[in-house]
Amino acid sequence: MLCSAALAFIADARAEDQFRMLGGKQIRARVVGQDITDGSHWSMYLQPDGALVGSESGSSWTGTWKIRNDKLCMTMPSSPSLVCNEVWMSGAYIRMRANKDEETFDARVMAHQAKQ
Repeated sequence: MLCSAALAFIADARAEDQFRMLGGKQIRARVVGQDITDGSHWSMYLQPDGALVGSESGSSWTGTWKIRNDKLCMTMPSSPSLVCNEVWMSGAYIRMRANKDEETFDARVMAHQAKQ
């Protein structure tokens, strides 16, 4: 399901501007305090204090984030060790990749929506 959502974002993003790699200051300005989401199934909120709060299919989880060497680094329950991602953006679309030999991870950055 995540793959089909990512493919839809890729198609939409192609209609937007070209993806541009972000540096650390740009990542902080464009992503911190925002939700990264597929729109309906999962989301991650990068709190300004370094906490990462996520939800997926009704379940919530927590982790941490930091910016290191112009990469967005995160810990999550599925990956408790720090994983650092290069970050590109095109409009509201975000693309992340930890290693050059890995697939990219595509989503959208939106204003934070407090969960009720």
